[in-house]
Amino acid sequence: MKTKYYLLVVLTLLFACTGESQKSANAETSDSMRQENKDATEDYDASKVNIKDIFLLLPDDAFPIEGISLANRKLLLNHIGDEKGYDISPTPIEICDVKNGYLNLTGMQFGWEMCYWNLKDGRKLVAVNSGSETGSDIRIFFYQNDKLTEDYNYQLGGKQNYTLSDFVDVSQLSSETRKYAEQQFAKGDYHLYYELPRKGTSIKIGMDVNEMTENPEDYDVFYEANKDVILKWENEKWVR
Repeated sequence: MKTKYYLLVVLTLLFACTGESQKSANAETSDSMRQENKDATEDYDASKVNIKDIFLLLPDDAFPIEGISLANRKLLLNHIGDEKGYDISPTPIEICDVKNGYLNLTGMQFGWEMCYWNLKDGRKLVAVNSGSETGSDIRIFFYQNDKLTEDYNYQLGGKQNYTLSDFVDVSQLSSETRKYAEQQFAKGDYHLYYELPRKGTSIKIGMDVNEMTENPEDYDVFYEANKDVILKWENEKWVR
């Protein structure tokens, strides 16, 4: 009888230990699965990156007048279109359109803006357009995995062979005025200004016509005849 009792006790303890071990294993498996799921949800999701994130990743020297530090950029994002932004920087944010991937600054004569295009390989093509008296200064970056890499060779709009008639309706010019303008254009005595898209994906390029004439009286004629070049973004290439 004692022997049977002893065996019963041993078996009971054995089953109890086995049950605890199984519970412990199940708990570890469950914890492991939860951790894996957590890690999966915390993996970097490029689709959630927006224009604000990219704005914060730009180098300080990408901004006009004076570099805007990262700390001040973070503050500016809290005062979009707000007069208090001028307390942070002389060039605060005027527009921040997260949906359309566009942001610009105000407080300067020629303007500053940035936008991006989504690429099929998951990267983003980022353009920064800083205007000046000598035209647009374009800087190009590629965004991937929370990093911006500047590409000094990429040409926004691609390689285009422009003519004077692309930017001016020459039929509105006198023969003498047209001849001088064509000479100026051939010498490269002109400046191009880019306009990045807030809506859509096309870029607009216009020419400063001030150098196209030697007679101030012709300025009005040139401005009437002035027109823009539209470059469309199709299949990740620039086309007219």
